[in-house]
Amino acid sequence: MKLFFVVGENSGDHLAAGLIRELRKIQGQDLECLGVGGPRMKAAGFKELLPLDQISIIGIWEVIPKIPRLKKLFAAITEEIIKQNPEGVVTVDFPDFNFMLGKALRKRGYTGKIIHYVAPSVWAWRPGRAKSMAKFLDGVICLFPMEPEYFTPHGIKAAFVGHPVVETNALKAEGQVFREANDIPLECKTVGLFFGSRESEFKNNSSTLKLAAAMVGEHIEGARFIAPTLPSTEYNVQILLRDFDLPIHVTSNQAFKWESFKACDVAIAVSGTVALELAYAGIPHVIIYKTNFLTYWIVRMLIKVKHIHLANILLKKNVVPEFVQGKCKAELIAEKVLELFNDEKTRKAQLAEFAELRKIVGCDQEKKPSLMAAEFVLEVLKEPGKRVAPTPLPKKQQKNAAVKKPVQKKQEPQKPKPDARAKTSADIKE
Repeated sequence: MKLFFVVGENSGDHLAAGLIRELRKIQGQDLECLGVGGPRMKAAGFKELLPLDQISIIGIWEVIPKIPRLKKLFAAITEEIIKQNPEGVVTVDFPDFNFMLGKALRKRGYTGKIIHYVAPSVWAWRPGRAKSMAKFLDGVICLFPMEPEYFTPHGIKAAFVGHPVVETNALKAEGQVFREANDIPLECKTVGLFFGSRESEFKNNSSTLKLAAAMVGEHIEGARFIAPTLPSTEYNVQILLRDFDLPIHVTSNQAFKWESFKACDVAIAVSGTVALELAYAGIPHVIIYKTNFLTYWIVRMLIKVKHIHLANILLKKNVVPEFVQGKCKAELIAEKVLELFNDEKTRKAQLAEFAELRKIVGCDQEKKPSLMAAEFVLEVLKEPGKRVAPTPLPKKQQKNAAVKKPVQKKQEPQKPKPDARAKTSADIKE
């Protein structure tokens, strides 16, 4: 059995890796997984034809200068799938790109199964997508319990499997491990800084986050700052924090990810997957988000929900303070962070809501999300449906559309470090 994966974001790399591992446990050697992915997928036995960072991008305005390259990559990926003719294509999140890909594949005559992992937020905006998705998708894997009902009426097989954070060590990890490894006293107050994984997010939000952190530090004597990040973004974070005058520990050590999270008393995070992770782990926090004005204006015209933090959306109330666009100001952010430190009632109220959130995302399920997702994929693949080989492009066009890896040296998956020590302020300034 051959499955072609298309992943465009770091969070998708994590999701797909878990899915691949479970599929391989079930199928054994009778499974070949290839396509566009990341280091976690490779570690799970995936054959990478193109690294995900070649197509990763966010924002309407940000995408414009990269359209020519994206068009070439899109054509190359489409042609590679037609050439490989896999039993199934699994697209993970990254909906705008992946849905165009699904449509293109059907137009080219591909009749294998196409399954999308991470249902698009049709309950939040562009609900009409659910109906149009039925034209090219066979199945949708949902992370939240209310989602399947949006797709099944249109003939798309859909299943709620739970959020992947359920499978992590978030609840068992101890912040004391990270504190001891980095000489942070247990009584010392700590602030977590989460800058986001995308280039555009970092560009638009990092300066505000840094300034807000400095303001918080002025009011908390002896405060330490912790900046958990990814290996791919650690350098940018270090450069940004070179002139940060307060004690800070920057870590990209994924082996101690949750220990670094749990070492934070309060956190400031750029909105994204990490926000739900912080809520699940029980870390009081606020989120910020600022993007290009054009992107924000268009999204606000289309969006149907009041909040952007998934915890607030799922709990249907304002649990985590959000500082978005015009309200994304350092002084406002710092004020709310200090309230989480100084007002025990506010802090406990947020933590109580996080306990409810864990139930919603599947914490109490018997099977883990990745296993349920794997079983769903195999179930969809077994459904009847005649498969015929799609029509390839003429040889000349095939040559122009061939998948070509970038010339630059690829980063290999970083091996876990032997301890949880992070780079400190002194290390960054050297």
